[in-house]
Amino acid sequence: MTKTPYPTTLTFLALSLSLSSLAFTPPTTEVDGRSIPAIDWKTTLKKFQFDKDKFIGKRFTAMCPPSAQKAKSEKVTVATYAKTQSICSAGLQAGAIDSKGGLVTVQLNADNMSVVGRSDVKDTDKVYREHIPQVKWDTKFTSTGFGYKQLIGQRFSFQCPTAPSDLQSRRVVGTDSYAFKSMICRAAVHAGSITTDGGLVTVQMNPGTKKLVGSTRNGIETKNGTSGLSALTFVANPIK
Repeated sequence: MTKTPYPTTLTFLALSLSLSSLAFTPPTTEVDGRSIPAIDWKTTLKKFQFDKDKFIGKRFTAMCPPSAQKAKSEKVTVATYAKTQSICSAGLQAGAIDSKGGLVTVQLNADNMSVVGRSDVKDTDKVYREHIPQVKWDTKFTSTGFGYKQLIGQRFSFQCPTAPSDLQSRRVVGTDSYAFKSMICRAAVHAGSITTDGGLVTVQMNPGTKKLVGSTRNGIETKNGTSGLSALTFVANPIK
């Protein structure tokens, strides 16, 4: 009687699928109640896939640890760096942090990145405004292309139009903190960030939570539920 061989091919295939499904989840640190990625001095925007063209004009914030590196003694007048450069090194050279580390925010531009938070960021702000996406009243955050799990703590601005006169009720989950799949403009009205006249809103990605509570505010009813991979809150707009 011939024995049937073990399905080794199938075993290796299953292992390959398992490994490919693993997602990069960066360590985070709490800063004023906001979870921010804790990076090292070699980390670049590519680590978070934030170097893609769809992130042009968007800003990335991270916490840098202490380092033996020292800033240049001369005053830096230009805070523009190659987008492949280390985030922390750019912050150090720009004078945004020192060798003790600290919080750094950079903005991806068309062919470089800028360190945000300096006095000479008018051009940076202009690029930021020019790349704010226009969304519709049925646009979910998960359909914007920015909802990567590893972008916890990051903020994204959107422009909501005036609501249509026949605006229909749609499912929104949560109060103050909203589900990852929330329709941006409807949740923003519920949160009090805008009215049905539309306007600029800024969403912050937070760690997911198992329980969100619904309520009725500003003519928008929300439901109980869970947030999904992340939870969303609305914060003050960085650019008016």
